[in-house]
Parts: sequence; C-alpha cells; structure tokens
Amino acid sequence: MEKHYLGIDIGGTKIKTVVLDEEGTILERNQISTEDTAAKSQLWKSKILSLIAEKTKVLADGDPNLLKCGISAPGLVDSENRKIINMPERLSGIENFDWSDELQREIVVVNDGHSACLAEYDSYYKAKGIKNMLMLTLGTGVGGGIVIDGKLYQGHLQRAGHVGHMTVDHTGAPSMTNMPGSLEQAFGNFSVFERTHGLYDSINSLVAAYRNGNHLATYWWLSSVQKLATALASMNNILAPEVIVLGGGITAGAREALMRPLADFMGLYEWRPGGNQVVVSEAKHGNYAGAIGAAFFARSIQNQEGK
Repeated sequence: MEKHYLGIDIGGTKIKTVVLDEEGTILERNQISTEDTAAKSQLWKSKILSLIAEKTKVLADGDPNLLKCGISAPGLVDSENRKIINMPERLSGIENFDWSDELQREIVVVNDGHSACLAEYDSYYKAKGIKNMLMLTLGTGVGGGIVIDGKLYQGHLQRAGHVGHMTVDHTGAPSMTNMPGSLEQAFGNFSVFERTHGLYDSINSLVAAYRNGNHLATYWWLSSVQKLATALASMNNILAPEVIVLGGGITAGAREALMRPLADFMGLYEWRPGGNQVVVSEAKHGNYAGAIGAAFFARSIQNQEGK
C-alpha cells in the first residue's frame, strides 16, 4: 500500500486534520470541535486518539508504518519532538503527554507556528530555490517560524520563531515572557480592546472602521502596522530571509488594509543595500496550515530516519 501522512492541528476551538500522499498532495481535510472545556475535560485528547486509530485502519490497514502522523500544537515542544512541555492555561493534559508512548507508535509533535511555516515553505517556496524564510502568524497572538538553509529551525528548547515576544515598545507592559511592549501586545487580537480603550473588541471591527475612514481606528490600526513593520525590518537585519510570509486570521481578514500600509512603513525602515528588499507575501494555506505542516514534518522525520 502507498504511504500517507496524517497531520493534526490542535487549536483552541477546532482540531483540523489533513491527509497527504508521498508527493505532498492534499487528499482530504476535515475539522471537528476541540471542546476544550472544564465540563468535558480532555475530551479533545480522546477525539485525537480515536481519529488516529480510525485513519490508520482505513488508510493503512492498521499498519502505522503506512500512515505517519504529526501533531501541531501551541506551546514549547521537547527536544525529541514527542510532546508539548509548556502550554499555560489551555488544553489541560497536553503538557508532557507522550503520544508515541500512549499509542505505541511514532507520533511527532511540532509547535503550531513552526508547522504553519513548514507548510508554506514546502508547498510554495522550496521548489523555487528559496533557502531562507520567516513566517509570522498574526491572530489571537503572534507566532512564527524560521527556515534557514532550507530546513525548519527550531532552536534551543525548540522556542525559535516566537517573534511575538520581541519588544517594539520598551515602555510597554510586560508579556508572559517578561518582555516589555511585545509585538504580540501591539498587534494580537487578544489586546485590541485594551489598546483601543474599549471601543473595539476585535481586529475585524477595528479594520472595518479603518476602512470606513474613522480617525481613531485609523490611528490605532496604523500604529500597530507601524510596529509590525519595525519588527519585520529588525528581523530582516538579523535573519536576512528572502521571503517573509504573513499568515493567521488577522492577515486573512485585513488583506490590503494590512499589506498596503505595511509596504509603506517597510519603505521607511527596511535596509535595502543595492536596492534589494525582502519579499513580504500573504500565506496561502489558511486555517489548515498547521495540519499540513504537521504532515510535512512527519514526512521529513521519516526521510531523515530512512524509514
């Protein structure tokens, strides 16, 4: 039988799944509710275990060697990519849960920002000869991933790519990592109510008001975009990627309201020796990027091991 790759992305509201073939073609995609609530504690975990068993039976005649599986999840991953070791406040039971031990088969785990980055890179940039790429996921918070010399860079403690925790305002409030005035605080959806003095409860509503010419909305939105531009220009100086990809719900919803002013601010801050400038583009995989990247990650681990 042909080998397949199952990617599972564990989100706060949805668990998304994809199945890829050897060439990386998406054969199917689905989603179910996470139901990460106190009343149904760890129901999400039972759903995933059942899903893996069902897909192995249907797609691989019960042979785990014919269906490699990767899981994408928020939080810090252990050095062997087997489990999440730090995930505060969400998904009770995920910390230190070893999927491979539980199922007695190899299950690889990757951070969700890393996974989204890998999905975009392997699908759209690798074949073009791009070697270095940075991705930011702009949503409730700000995550990301880094590709260096054609490979996903996870870094020490697997925490590379947490670009949302870089400082863009040294006088700002500390983030969960104690960084003052983080990019996540300046741009994430979670803080928009605070940033707009209670006038807007989501980035969608803020951007809608900006599009309608509201002066205060314009000030708040463009201030956030300006800080994003300074962050991208700074990371461009450090990592020198050929491409910066922006994904997540904010990017998908704002589109030109984000990309146009961002290009103007990048023109102010980006160092462009010899006229060279980094390409900033929108992600293409949308909400399934994490699941797709998890499947790609499982395939890459298999290729490394020669299995």
